Amino acid sequence: MALATTKLALSMKNIAIQCLLRPAFTVVERCADFKNHRDTLERIDRLLIDSEVQSQAVEFALEGRQPMSVKAWQNRANFAIKALRMETLRYLLGGISFRHLSRALGSSDLWADFCRVRHIDGIRGISKSTVERASKFFSEEQLRALHRTLTEVVGDAFLSRQVGLDKPLDTTICLIDGTCLEANIHWPTDWVLLKDVAGTLLKAIRLIREKAGLRHRMPVEPQQLARQMNRLCIQMTHSRRRKDSVRQRKRILRQMKKLLKRIGEHARSHRDLLQVCWEQSDYSEKQVNQILSRIERMNELIPVVIQQAHERIIGGRQVKNADKVLSVYEPDVQVIVRGKAGKEVEFGNTLFLGESVEGYLLDWKLYGSRTPSENEQMLESLQRQNRFDLEEPIAALCGDRGFATQRARRQLAQEGIYDALCPRDPKQLKKRMEEPQFRQLQKRRASTEGRIGVLKNRWHAGLLRSKGFENRSKSVAWSVISHNLWKIARMLAQQDGQKIQAAA
Repeated sequence: MALATTKLALSMKNIAIQCLLRPAFTVVERCADFKNHRDTLERIDRLLIDSEVQSQAVEFALEGRQPMSVKAWQNRANFAIKALRMETLRYLLGGISFRHLSRALGSSDLWADFCRVRHIDGIRGISKSTVERASKFFSEEQLRALHRTLTEVVGDAFLSRQVGLDKPLDTTICLIDGTCLEANIHWPTDWVLLKDVAGTLLKAIRLIREKAGLRHRMPVEPQQLARQMNRLCIQMTHSRRRKDSVRQRKRILRQMKKLLKRIGEHARSHRDLLQVCWEQSDYSEKQVNQILSRIERMNELIPVVIQQAHERIIGGRQVKNADKVLSVYEPDVQVIVRGKAGKEVEFGNTLFLGESVEGYLLDWKLYGSRTPSENEQMLESLQRQNRFDLEEPIAALCGDRGFATQRARRQLAQEGIYDALCPRDPKQLKKRMEEPQFRQLQKRRASTEGRIGVLKNRWHAGLLRSKGFENRSKSVAWSVISHNLWKIARMLAQQDGQKIQAAA
């Protein structure tokens, strides 16, 4: 333990020395936008250090590791700091892609300096693969711990002064709401799912035949089968304009089903060939397993998507939302009917958010294949926030009518939390509006919708582009941390502006 502590201290000392050995910035004059952006990043930089979020990230990177040299410890600590800052910056810039961030870091000294990849001899360690590894370096539980550390610092009367806040944030009042975070999928048309499965299988077949050099007997090449499926999709699209559109759609779907089954047989034959002769190819075992798993996953979906399209187009019967396949690539996407203007139905995952009165995000949760009721979401949020021994736990909870149930009111009463949930009965709402605290919190609750819009549109560009539910859930965690750092930086800027104004 003493050796590990010594290595950690030496690593942090070397990191601090490296932070000083960086060339000066290019002078940028008469550009207020750049100055504000640079000041924001400088405040976030100090906040990560003063709040000890960066130190905790280094501890997460080094805990549970096998004994290693001091240099190896230092490299891992450096990568933890780089991962924390890269992901924070990536979501500050709107959740841009890994490739885009890699190019941005190479073209901006300011961003490279913030991510600690700028040294005396140049900018290093910004390749696309490195940026992607950085996004997966921390687990979601570790990200929640980093968020909890930041919340405890800004909510404490003494610790908040260490990061520059004149007064702590009020974390005792939680305003909650939910939304749909849309997934990056196309509209789930039944017959298009057949094309998606066929396209993925044909790409795998081409990898086996062309790249691996393993060929099983096929009457036609994969490219010709892909053209046949595309031709059928075009015919299906234009069939709705004909008088006998129903009959034509059924005829075309039968041809698509027959072609998809044929493609599935070819994929299985090539899969068996690859399993036996993969050592003759240039592929590694990891690459072979990736191709095989892709074929297995799509083969399992062939009867499912065929049955769904048959029920809807040929049988003319509805399919329950719980049984629908919305995407062959994102199995955790759900049908969410919210009745919003312009979007009666959305395809994605339910996102629960809780914020403070100042707009600091206190809690979040992205739900996967099963979305509980709003009442259960609220109770789960209280358990997540109160499981820590907080000096000032949640004292008041405010939400819309969806959260207001008898069970929720009893639970809040048992825990001694002020119930500011909007009642469903108009008469009861009119009566409760006479309470000053209830009226004030309900008036403030309207801004929570704006906070959700800011998080969705600025930090995620309207939808989640990460693949897989685990990565999407982690993306939400990163966006919450990045948003909170940006929020505190804005509050510090306002404080500085008020001090300058008062001095003047």
